[in-house]
Amino acid sequence: MIIGSCGYGATGSSVITDLLREYDDMQVYDNFEFWIAYAIDGLEDLEYHLMKQYARGESCDKAIKRFLRLARFYKLPFVNKPCNGKRFYKISKEFIEKITQFKFKGLYTVDVCSGYFVKDFFAFASKKIFMPKFVEKIVKKRVYLWPCKEKYFSIEPDNFYTAVKEYTSDIIREMGADLSKPICFDQPFSGNTPENSMKFFEDPYAIVIDRDPRDLYLSGKYTKLPDIKFYPIDDVDKFIIYYKNLRKKQPENERILRLRFEDLIYNYEESISKIEKFLKLGEHKRKKEIFDPSKSINNTQLIRLHPEDAEDIKKIEKELKEFLFPFENYSNTEFNGKPFDGAARKQVSQ
Repeated sequence: MIIGSCGYGATGSSVITDLLREYDDMQVYDNFEFWIAYAIDGLEDLEYHLMKQYARGESCDKAIKRFLRLARFYKLPFVNKPCNGKRFYKISKEFIEKITQFKFKGLYTVDVCSGYFVKDFFAFASKKIFMPKFVEKIVKKRVYLWPCKEKYFSIEPDNFYTAVKEYTSDIIREMGADLSKPICFDQPFSGNTPENSMKFFEDPYAIVIDRDPRDLYLSGKYTKLPDIKFYPIDDVDKFIIYYKNLRKKQPENERILRLRFEDLIYNYEESISKIEKFLKLGEHKRKKEIFDPSKSINNTQLIRLHPEDAEDIKKIEKELKEFLFPFENYSNTEFNGKPFDGAARKQVSQ
């Protein structure tokens, strides 16, 4: 069983990896985000250009090369990764070889359309003038000079879905994980559309954690963490559009459990029961040793810390009312610490 701890970015999905560490029968890997499936130029894009919407031979060639370029990213020494970067790339190359129907030396129109004037000028001149009118006339045969390159061709390979599951399983084995036991990863599927990439893994399940938009907005606006730049936090109107649009078209799926971050805190026992039933977990031996709701509660009801943002919060409450957690039922909650991002100021009563 492959379990994805998923979110939308800063929505609190780490509560799942923390929680599952408290169960003896669970393997948890959360020192990296396992996003090869849904990353730009990852497995979803590869599937699209090989299996769904291919444009002659050009799109499959470019999709494969972009996928391999993404895999090379893991060779960088300072990047958190699932396994050794060279081994990751080797496994990725072997996967591509399995699904490639053939390779040939050739040239596509896209090869002379890079958008760089000088490069495209010489590439076009080589294609239309230098090779056919000079070189080929002299040697009396077809030649494949620059910008010709080795091309990959693969359109609807019969083994794609079998090979891609073998690929992700090979990476997981390379990490040292035991595929015969449950394994939890951080972000192996996109929180808004996990079903799109769950098909690339053996026996996948996803737990998606969402967060009240008011707290997400204020957390991003006041955080001291330098890497929170992946959603708009300087304009509440843009934030509202961002939040709402990411949550469109989310069908029910028996392999996907959607929970609110706040429910895991304010309705702890009920939420744990849902997770245990969903994953068929064993005994919860180390309850609250790692995920402690009494600490995580400090990440909620942030308007109490930032009353000056009341007008922005009113906008969010009006436009995103279907996503609000009923904090009004917990107005007497006492807080004994700061939010984990360290940005809290003196608490202000409502």
